Amino acid sequence: MCTVTFVPSEKGIILTSSRDERPTRSSALMPLTYTKGNKKILYPRDQHAGGSWIAVKNNGDAAVLLNGAFKRHVPKPPYRKSRGLIFLEIIEAKKPVTHFNQMGLADIEPFTIILYSNRQLHECRWDGDTKHHIICSIITPHIWSSATLYDETIADQRYQWFTQWHTSASAINQDQVLKFHQSAGNGDSCNDILMNRPGIMSTVSITSLHLEEGSSRVIYYDLKNNEQSISVLKADMRSDKKEPAGKAFRQRLNRFIIRASHWEYWPFIVVYMPALIYWFWLCIRARSFFFFNTSNPSISNGGLLMESKKEIYDLIPKEYYPRTILFKKTETENLIGLIKENQLGFPLIAKPDIGMKGLAVKKINTATELTAYAASSKVNFIVQEFIPYENEVGIFYYRVPGEAKGHISGIVGKEFLSVTGNGFSTIRELLHEDKRFILQLPVLSKTYPEELDIILAEGEKKLLVPYGNHARGAKFIDISHLADQELTESIDAVCKQVKDFYFGRLDIKYNTWEELKQGKNFSIIELNGAGSEPTHIYDPAHSIFFAWKEIIRHWNILFHISRINHRRLRKPYLNTREGLQLLRDNKDYVKLISGDML
Repeated sequence: MCTVTFVPSEKGIILTSSRDERPTRSSALMPLTYTKGNKKILYPRDQHAGGSWIAVKNNGDAAVLLNGAFKRHVPKPPYRKSRGLIFLEIIEAKKPVTHFNQMGLADIEPFTIILYSNRQLHECRWDGDTKHHIICSIITPHIWSSATLYDETIADQRYQWFTQWHTSASAINQDQVLKFHQSAGNGDSCNDILMNRPGIMSTVSITSLHLEEGSSRVIYYDLKNNEQSISVLKADMRSDKKEPAGKAFRQRLNRFIIRASHWEYWPFIVVYMPALIYWFWLCIRARSFFFFNTSNPSISNGGLLMESKKEIYDLIPKEYYPRTILFKKTETENLIGLIKENQLGFPLIAKPDIGMKGLAVKKINTATELTAYAASSKVNFIVQEFIPYENEVGIFYYRVPGEAKGHISGIVGKEFLSVTGNGFSTIRELLHEDKRFILQLPVLSKTYPEELDIILAEGEKKLLVPYGNHARGAKFIDISHLADQELTESIDAVCKQVKDFYFGRLDIKYNTWEELKQGKNFSIIELNGAGSEPTHIYDPAHSIFFAWKEIIRHWNILFHISRINHRRLRKPYLNTREGLQLLRDNKDYVKLISGDML
């Protein structure tokens, strides 16, 4: 119950639990297969309360229970049901994660359940007041230590043992995982993985589940009675049956019709193609296809493509942006140490150092998730503190070189992808009520396969995508009319402190609009240069003709600023060879960071 590891193997996953108990507690019954409806479940059974702490189903679902949630709690008995019985109720459910999210847990002692279901790894915690649910990576190993027995310092130490073991292992199999659970530590029997606190608590059993395609192998060591058993449960780990071809086709057709009838979802090249004629005219006037690089002289390529976010952050006064650390893809060994050294706490935001349109941006809730992100990243990335302000806005700013004052040419408000419950519809059904959300359903169904079947209480709001990106389902609203003198002066005062910044968009999270106008309680999440879109054009109320007009207007501003800097600073434009190479580099880079959008 108290130490759990998850290890991906060549053919499946290995989920292992070391159970720490009082010496007076009765030994558990050896694992047996029980039939619940049309499902078979294999688990050891606790003689004391009749529940369990680890189980696997013949559909490939598996789960492990740990006592406690995030920190040691003070028990407040009597509780209406044991955690072991709650655990069985969850794993026996057709959709375990949905059952956890919907079940009442009042008067139940805090617990953590590590649940592998539908090829996803879930961490479900109940702290006595609130449920917490996150999805963890299944391509990296994880370790959990019960909060009731091991404080944060000891848990971190155990994490280091686990990481060192996994890194040094030439090949991972179930026997090696069991050896780790039997031998890892530094000689401190009170806190080693195989622990012993004489007369108080000790590791009484180790159970390991190896889930492969077609079967699950369960090894159980009863350390108290020196007994062992090996069981095999025939399993069907294939994904649920696909929807009927006709229904899937209708859904794809519906998404196509939505995109076709709403220009804001048209491909970038389709939206911009008519305006490109004017772009070529500007190129002829500048005698360069790549005149934009002089618009913001201190930003690589003017900020059109392939610019480093960290280098841009370094141009901004520190008080205006989140604390940020750059990690090179080859230098992530001391990842967690640097996070602590810089006094960053979870949650965090991780994203590619060179990024675009929200690709590979993730909210990181735990050290394990951060390690998984680093392991899967193919590029340099940054980690920054999560800004808790609920509001986000994009402000397009420009200042003509030599002029004393800057201007705001557009403001976009952002509504994140979220739904509000009515007490009877599932999240999936609520998503079907909004055309914008329907387009996000394929990705959401892949990322949150069970959460979408949750029924939210009336008035309960659920944030599904915490990123203000149009491609991630955020709704953009044109609020340019709010660009009054007070806001303009505040934004201008900030932008003038960014060396040689003349044209671009600031994505800002803020507390209240009045405070933002006063230059208080806000944070610059992104500062984008020449490649910035006037994103207020994507307000659904605007026509494609309005969009073309605004695009051309901003290109004119970019052209004017670039020519002035070209002459004033004698800064050359990119030549054709350099510009074409930039486009090729950007195309190759997008392939690297494209993938799971959530």
